[in-house]
Amino acid sequence: MAAVSCECAARNTAKIGIQSSFIAKLAVNQIIPTVDTPTVHPTYVRMLCATLRRRGVDVDAALQAAGVAPWSEMATSETLLSQRAIDRLVAVALHTSACPWLGLEVGATVQISTHGTLGFAAIASRDLLQALQTVVRFGGLRYGAIRYRMAQEPGGVALVLIERVDLGASRTFIACMMLAALVRMADAVVGHPLQRMVVDLPFARPPWHDEVERLFAGQVHYDAGQLAFHLDAAALTQPGLTADPNAYAQACLRCEQLQAQAESVPLTQRVDDLLDNSEGHYPTLTQLAETFHLSPRTLIRRLKLEGSSYQNRLDHARQQRALWYLHHTHHTVEEIATRLGYTDTTNFSRTFRRWFGQAPGAVRQAGLSLQNTNSPR
Repeated sequence: MAAVSCECAARNTAKIGIQSSFIAKLAVNQIIPTVDTPTVHPTYVRMLCATLRRRGVDVDAALQAAGVAPWSEMATSETLLSQRAIDRLVAVALHTSACPWLGLEVGATVQISTHGTLGFAAIASRDLLQALQTVVRFGGLRYGAIRYRMAQEPGGVALVLIERVDLGASRTFIACMMLAALVRMADAVVGHPLQRMVVDLPFARPPWHDEVERLFAGQVHYDAGQLAFHLDAAALTQPGLTADPNAYAQACLRCEQLQAQAESVPLTQRVDDLLDNSEGHYPTLTQLAETFHLSPRTLIRRLKLEGSSYQNRLDHARQQRALWYLHHTHHTVEEIATRLGYTDTTNFSRTFRRWFGQAPGAVRQAGLSLQNTNSPR
């Protein structure tokens, strides 16, 4: 079942009621992220941590090994993570759990509330089709590294998940998590398991394929180009078990407000978020400009208008990380220098003394801290 274009879907709206106004909204959030762009809501990391804990894994050790915030901060954080940070965490999680189908377990624990306002809109949808349209429209609020597309095909539609950044070694884990989470959402919307769904998975049939196939009563195709869900008209028109037009409208309005807020975030904050997710491989000015689809000169000018600069934000990110590592880890000064992108420890120590007036070792002993210093994300 090959997915066809949205233009084709627009021409065939009468078949299952996909409205042209909705098709026109599918091209939202077209800014292309990179692996260092903060795009992933920490709620999904918390679900992964909960799954690891049930398997007896030391969650704080796993988070530290992945270079992300400790559980004490991750538990309440609202700061988005980059795909690079997710990749590191997934690698650690798969290794420590020794469970190649871990993504399925994580996705199976996802509740409607895990998806925030998007989940509340989906559960209040008129029918499954409207719920999927809502995912397409607002899914980027929760996991911006993936774009959703709905395409018409004979007898139904395909919901296709498109990688906006290369998921690399995390692809199987994330595809499995998305599979289980979306199956769980669809079941919650209609109130019972779907019977005639076909799923395409973007990886080879694994030895643990039984874990995949017991998720739902349908067909699974492996080695596909993209993760896709194929549903017929009978499934799409099943009424929502908790359909509520007023609640749906209110939830969608809130999603639209969140989208608008995300688009209006000051450039300085967006730069800070990106640098916070770039430990050890901080982008150059030119690379940073490319990430925001700006010329270096325009980036410099816009940061200046906000009273900042590239070097100022880079120093700020390194200062916060340096202090956090000195106070919360046993890393040596040499290790911290490397994590902050310095090849010369002497240069790092000299720069640190310029920042704080003391050497790193003295600061560690004295417990000096910056106001509102955050852990590395």
